[in-house]
Amino acid sequence: MSFSRSKSASLIGALAISGLLLTGCAGGQSKADACKVLEKGLTNVQDDLSSSLSNASTDPEGASKSLQAVADTFSDNVSKVTNDEVTPAAEDANGALTALVDEFAKYASDPTGADVDALTAASTDVQTTFTELGKVCS
Repeated sequence: MSFSRSKSASLIGALAISGLLLTGCAGGQSKADACKVLEKGLTNVQDDLSSSLSNASTDPEGASKSLQAVADTFSDNVSKVTNDEVTPAAEDANGALTALVDEFAKYASDPTGADVDALTAASTDVQTTFTELGKVCS
């Protein structure tokens, strides 16, 4: 079973949307600051991630490592958020991203035996949780 270009494009789109949603953070100063903390450093790893995911079918390990780097950066950022309004949504998004990393790592280690439905569900959950985080930050 291969990781199709449409699934790769969907995953890239979900993460790109996530970054765009976070750039719209506004509102009370502490809320805006919390949203800026979440955004920090993600731009630096997003180009590498996009490139790696577009080559996921030929280099799934590279894509998995890039996705892990994004998740690590985001998780570190979430740990620095103290705003009561932003924290729950950030933690939900972090959990979804962690689950996606886990599912993608399974795909990377065994592309033919991976549960593509679980990978797709994890990707959808990332989109949903980051959309909710974007609403909190707007």
